[in-house]
Amino acid sequence: MQTSQKIGSFTVDPDERLLFAGTMGGDVLAIDIDSFEIAERRHVHDGAIEAVAAHPRLPYLAAMSMDRSVSLLTRPNGANGASGEGANWPGLAPLDRFGFRDVACRNDRAPVPATHSLSQALTFHPREKRLATRSGNGGVMELDFADDRLALRHCTRFHGDVDLVTVRYADSDGALISAGGGHAVLSRDGEEIRSWTLGDFNLHWFEPLGDDEYLIACDELYVIRLDIRDRKPPLRGLRLTRDDLEHVTYNSASGRAFVAGFDGTVYEIDPESCDYKRIAWVAPYKMRWVKTLERDPDTLIGHCFNGGLYKVDLESQRILARLKETPNTVWTSVRAGDSLFFAGEGELVREVRLDGVERVTKAPRTALGPARKKGSGAEGSSFTKRMAMGPSGLILAEKNGRVLEVGESGARELADIRQELRDVAVVPDAPYAFVCTERGEVLKLRTDDGKIVAAYHDRLREPIWSLAYHPTRNILAFAERRGHLVLADGDSLDVLHRARKTSRPKRMKWWNDTLIYVRTGELWRFELESRAMRPYVEDCGNTIEDFIWDAAERYLVLVNYRTELVLCDFKTGAKLCVTPDQADFSKGLAWLDQPDCVEAYPLDFVTFGRSGAAHLYRIHNERLTALGPIAPALL
Repeated sequence: MQTSQKIGSFTVDPDERLLFAGTMGGDVLAIDIDSFEIAERRHVHDGAIEAVAAHPRLPYLAAMSMDRSVSLLTRPNGANGASGEGANWPGLAPLDRFGFRDVACRNDRAPVPATHSLSQALTFHPREKRLATRSGNGGVMELDFADDRLALRHCTRFHGDVDLVTVRYADSDGALISAGGGHAVLSRDGEEIRSWTLGDFNLHWFEPLGDDEYLIACDELYVIRLDIRDRKPPLRGLRLTRDDLEHVTYNSASGRAFVAGFDGTVYEIDPESCDYKRIAWVAPYKMRWVKTLERDPDTLIGHCFNGGLYKVDLESQRILARLKETPNTVWTSVRAGDSLFFAGEGELVREVRLDGVERVTKAPRTALGPARKKGSGAEGSSFTKRMAMGPSGLILAEKNGRVLEVGESGARELADIRQELRDVAVVPDAPYAFVCTERGEVLKLRTDDGKIVAAYHDRLREPIWSLAYHPTRNILAFAERRGHLVLADGDSLDVLHRARKTSRPKRMKWWNDTLIYVRTGELWRFELESRAMRPYVEDCGNTIEDFIWDAAERYLVLVNYRTELVLCDFKTGAKLCVTPDQADFSKGLAWLDQPDCVEAYPLDFVTFGRSGAAHLYRIHNERLTALGPIAPALL
């Protein structure tokens, strides 16, 4: 497992000398905030730790894991801690672990099966030896630990068949505020007090403002201010982020509030109106957790999905320290003959060459080619989102807005769009490329001199997530995050057709005159001649990250945000097999067929993504078989 050391969650000790982080490998880390060094590492779970919490008054720590259990530990006093991993200090001590996979909700009329979940629902009672978390099937579960042993208090379902996303104690009498989807409930000891339906989206976090008011982070790109005593109606701020808004934090010492999400930007907001004030920091990667210190309000601790923790000075927007023990993510791949090129985080583009097959297994033989440097900026400041093969080199679309050309002789900047780029496509055998941006623009530029020759601007600045060029029709297709599917003239970018509706269209590809595109967890088809839109592959449970089909057009393979590979019949879209992919999320797929090698197996492919490696799979007997990594730590 390449990403066992990936940090997925953190919490700050009440005295703000230590922070505690949970990793994908099931470790809890104690980190000295001032030195930003690991003071202790303790293996606690056999799955990824999705949430950690520190008791506000008592020396306890809890961790909740995807192995469907919650653990209780005693934690050290941060003020007395010593820096340096393995230092001689009173450290973390596991007390108990409670498995909740088979805990039933007392109000379920029929058994509800357990599910795997990315829930962050974990909270300590403000005074007592009690905590709340989720059950294996999405209920609100409270546990007492009066004798340092976790015992079930109750388990109750409040949010129907929607998973419990977050929960927090609202007062010292044991009231809980919880959320599943856009539904929030205030309860006490398993009895509902009142509830609110705030929309058709996930509520991720309740941040207390005092006087029974909370700021709520939600997927709909804005913050909600909620009075749980219903003295005033819920207030919705204006849209802030360009992708899911994951977290909001409020600093009572400074009176300032900050939000972060998948667009990788920390925004300061007005806690009264929930509206935008300024960009506080642009992170190198998509984000989840953020916290500013009460003892030093200009210091922010931020968590990125690359597994890193960052300590940032908000006044200068400068990174003071970074803790990252994971390989660089591979975001994109391009096939050119018998070479595959991979790029993503870091400064390298890596070539992997195909060189025949192993005699017995027919597995492809591979060799790493020389690394090419992108020259795209300071290490960790950006990453390559997408890549395409142009007439004289690889064309890279960087998150920070730079369009680069990387060839055997080196790299050069074609253009600086100064907007976050999402996708790139090229015109075959001509010096033109298209890029789309997070701020609703599609640009056509020359790859010889970088000059922009045509542009499309979305009037609502809705992020445009993917594009695909049809060379024989000279048509460019592109899709908004939520909005329209657009077909435009390949020369002028004038709109030829606009259709609803799109949702998280991470990938689109032309097959003859049919456009295949992602609609969150589904694949859809758009027929160019009839302009008809129809479903192709039914819902896969979460967003589809990429899809490919084989040269003989028998099979379609897709990878989704549930770390699953799905094998389908290419003609009908019917699912044939679903199998786990990697422990961490894959971002793309690439075929390893070798048409010029008669011994080669035609249905081998790789997945790649946050593991940093390329993992080999084979379609065999209409099933997916894992054959292991071919190229670990590519970047």
